Amino acid sequence: MLATPSKPFARLVSWQVLFLRTLIGASTLITALAGATEANPAEAMAARTGGLEEIVVTATRREESISHVPISVTAFNQEMIDQKGIKDFQDVVRFTPGVTIDTSGTNAISIRGISSSGGAGTTGIYIDDTPIQMRAVGFNPDDALPKTFDLERVEVLRGPQGTLFGAGSEGGTVRYIMTQPSVTKESSYARTEVPFTKDGDPSYEAGVAHGGPLIDGVLGFRASAWYRFDGGWINRVDPTTGQETEKGANRANTIALRLAMLYQPVDNVKITPSFMYQNKRQHDLGTYWPAYSNPSAGQFNNATPERIPIPDEYYLPSLKVQVDFSHATLISNTSFY
Repeated sequence: MLATPSKPFARLVSWQVLFLRTLIGASTLITALAGATEANPAEAMAARTGGLEEIVVTATRREESISHVPISVTAFNQEMIDQKGIKDFQDVVRFTPGVTIDTSGTNAISIRGISSSGGAGTTGIYIDDTPIQMRAVGFNPDDALPKTFDLERVEVLRGPQGTLFGAGSEGGTVRYIMTQPSVTKESSYARTEVPFTKDGDPSYEAGVAHGGPLIDGVLGFRASAWYRFDGGWINRVDPTTGQETEKGANRANTIALRLAMLYQPVDNVKITPSFMYQNKRQHDLGTYWPAYSNPSAGQFNNATPERIPIPDEYYLPSLKVQVDFSHATLISNTSFY
C-alpha cells in the first residue's frame, strides 16, 4: 500500500530574505510607536491596532475595493503571498475557506464542494484573461499550477461565475493576475529563499522582475525570470533487497519566464502582447511505501520498480486589447495555451 503524505510544511525550516525584512520592519514600527506616544497618544493607539489593508480587485471586470464587491472573494497580493510563503495554489488553499484541491495527480480544484471528474470543469482557472482549465475526456486531466512569482494578486471567487467567466465556472473562478507593464514608472521585484527539509535535501529559489517605460507615456515592458529547486526527501530502494538506489528521488525543479509589453497610442487604448513559459519537472513520485519506510526515524522509501517522472510544461502567448469608453470598456483577448 502506498502512502501519500501532505506536503511537509511542518518539516520545512526556511531562512528567507523575508525574515530579515520582518526584523527591519518590526524595528522601524517600534521606533515609530515610541515617537507617536510622545507626540500624540491617539495616533500611537491607531498605529498599535493597525488598519485593514484595502485590496482592489477586478472580480466584476472593474476595479473595486474587495469590501465593496457583492460576491464572496478571497484575494492575496504579492506582499501577502511572500509573508505566507505561498508558492502555488496548493498553498493558497490553506488560507481560503471552502476550497480544496486534489493533490493525487489531477490538481482539480473544488469550490464549495462542486467538482467533476468528467466533462467540463467546474472551476475556472485564469491567467490574466486566458482560461487554462482542462477538460476531462475519458481520463483525469492534470491542470497546471502557475507559480506565484511577480503576481499583482490572486483572486478566488466562490460561487457561480458563468456570467463573466464562462460555463467552466459553476463552482467559482481562480484568477492569477500578473503584474502589468507601465508606461510611466519603473518598478522591480526580487525574491530569494533557501529552505531546509528535515531528513531531506535542501531547496533554493531565486527570481527577479523589472519593468518600466521604453517610450514615456507610450511604450512600456515587464520581464521576469524565476527558478526553484525542491530537494527530495523520499529515497528509491530496490524492492527485493531493500538497498537504497537513489537519494531524494522526488526532487523537482521549476523555471518560469515572462515578457509583456504595453503600447498606449492614446489615453483610452491599451495593447498588451505577452508571453509566458513555465516548466516544472518532478524526478519521481512523491509517495512512499510504509513497508519499506520508518517515518518515526525520518526514513521514507519508495520501492516502485520503475521511476515515474511528472513533467508539467506550458506556453502562453496572448494579445489583449482594451478600449475605454465613457460608460463602457471593450476587452479583447486572443491567446494560445
